[in-house]
Amino acid sequence: MPTYEIYFRCDDCNQEHPNLLRIYLEDGPERKETLAAFLRSHSMPPQVTTLRGRKAFCLKTGRRFKLESDDQIFLVPFTDNRPAPSIPDGDR
Repeated sequence: MPTYEIYFRCDDCNQEHPNLLRIYLEDGPERKETLAAFLRSHSMPPQVTTLRGRKAFCLKTGRRFKLESDDQIFLVPFTDNRPAPSIPDGDR
């Protein structure tokens, strides 16, 4: 099932920050999309309802605030581009 990272647009600095959450959506967007745009063409998945009202943290100012607008929450397809861990020769 496709994994999505959650980002938000900060009220304080107007930049996007990760919220360090991931959710799984069967029929999620192919590229970064606001929650508001996603909900125009999809019903509300239960895991998405937990994002509303969640506390967010501005990495620039250090302030906390609630995510209240679907336009400030982003669903971003997760891609793990990290290299696979190497296996020492003796363990093969």
